[in-house]
Amino acid sequence: MAQKPVPALSQHSASKDVKSTPANTADIVPSSAKVISNHCSENKESQKKESDSIDPCCTGSMGTSQYASSQSLSSQALQNEQNSGQSSLSEPVLGQLTTSSDSKVIEDLQKEVDRLKKKLSVSQEMLGKMQEREKQLRNRLSEQAQRQLQKGSSKFEDLNLGESRPTQLIKRYGNLYTESRLDAMDALDDIPNMADCEDLKVKLLLSVVVLAFRSAEKTLGETKSKIRELLHIPRVTETGTSSFCLAAKDLEEAVAYYLRKTVDKHDSSKLCKEVCERVWTTLYDYPLLKECRGLLCYIEDCVRIVWAMTVQNPPFVIDYESCTYDPEVHSRFHTSDASSPVIKSVLWPMLLEGEGGACVSKGVVLT
Repeated sequence: MAQKPVPALSQHSASKDVKSTPANTADIVPSSAKVISNHCSENKESQKKESDSIDPCCTGSMGTSQYASSQSLSSQALQNEQNSGQSSLSEPVLGQLTTSSDSKVIEDLQKEVDRLKKKLSVSQEMLGKMQEREKQLRNRLSEQAQRQLQKGSSKFEDLNLGESRPTQLIKRYGNLYTESRLDAMDALDDIPNMADCEDLKVKLLLSVVVLAFRSAEKTLGETKSKIRELLHIPRVTETGTSSFCLAAKDLEEAVAYYLRKTVDKHDSSKLCKEVCERVWTTLYDYPLLKECRGLLCYIEDCVRIVWAMTVQNPPFVIDYESCTYDPEVHSRFHTSDASSPVIKSVLWPMLLEGEGGACVSKGVVLT
């Protein structure tokens, strides 16, 4: 049986099928993409020539399927080229959008930086004013503290005074009882007829402290009186407001400040002589006291410390006339009756910061 010839594909139908894809793709690609359009046209012409060159007689069912497959591959390649063209065209647009967004962020950041710079400038200016104010206040405080030091106020201490400043004087006063007094007691035991006189030795050493305070206060008052008489200055009163009274007050404060600064250089031999003479006069039955080296050293220590405490402002004073035990200002001697509030004898006077002031060193009593 003779085979029927396969009808040849019409050039019009094949051309129509091939044109369908480029026609739809052209609607997607922008009109400005001339390069892609020309490329598509060339593909169309090549496909048309291939379809025209096919022999209807030589093509069978196998040829038809191969032709359809080649046509599909060509359409897919063309579609990929068009998509790549669209991607290449969209990249500049995205770049422009990204650049515009970055510019806005940079502009906002620059505004924030300018705002913070202005705020920092204002803060630095305020800080400079506060530092200047602090410097002025420190200078004023320093001047006030210096004036208080010159007046000898107990609220301020001149550290340059060393062992002569109030806190150290209080400590040295306590050491007189715990150290110097004990050494003097041991030295008095070597004097005949005094080893068994405990009460006499206690009263003798207490009297030295009392006499030292009295002599120091007397000497200080005489020194100030001589200065006033020499310069014809009337006694300073707290209520005086005239320039003359103020000048006199300043002079007395200057003299007191000088005495406090020169405590270590003060000649205390006169005070020691006065205290010794009163002791020898009172205890004339014990002539060997004049040769007791321990007692003489004790008297010298008392006079030096008492003079330094007397020239303070306010001056330190002692109290030894209490008759009732007060734990706030007294300490019991170890042989005392703890249940008795009555003071039998005073072994060591308590130290007060000025008349009627606070007790800074407790007295030792026997109850």
